[in-house]
Amino acid sequence: MAKSETSKNIDIEALLGKTSERTSKEVNIEPKDETKEEKAPVVEKTAPVVEETASEKNARIADEALKNAAANAALKAAIDANSQIALNNSEREYVIQKKKYMLNKCKEDEVVKFTGNKIYAQYFGKVYSFMYNTIPVVVKFDGSTQEFPRFVYEEIMRRIQRVSEASTPKKVDVELN
Repeated sequence: MAKSETSKNIDIEALLGKTSERTSKEVNIEPKDETKEEKAPVVEKTAPVVEETASEKNARIADEALKNAAANAALKAAIDANSQIALNNSEREYVIQKKKYMLNKCKEDEVVKFTGNKIYAQYFGKVYSFMYNTIPVVVKFDGSTQEFPRFVYEEIMRRIQRVSEASTPKKVDVELN
């Protein structure tokens, strides 16, 4: 079919926002003439579809396999990251619950007075701080009297006992002939 001067060429794929490397479709629309019989638009293919060779097909399949493997690895990494986030959130929630429990225990437990003897300052320092089940504890070994909940006092006494045992010389009986 020959194109007339009044016909318009419309690129369908350009109108739809698509591009194709293999084919280009054009539609020839002729102006309506009421005396002529209506004709259907004709689609012309400008480039034939080329069959791929076996090596090209194998290369394409290998490329798709690599892309699938990369996508699966990315998906696995995302799942692992989400599970790590969930694990961190559950650990954080556990610590918060434990802190609440320990703070309530501090409020409810009996208060005991403790005097930090100056002789332990050489082992612990003038101010000794540590964490006991998420509760920060600060003990002064300057001769001042402090108040602690019973369970914290017992932990302080256990630590002082270990230092005392470690610094006390052991009596060794040795027989010499």
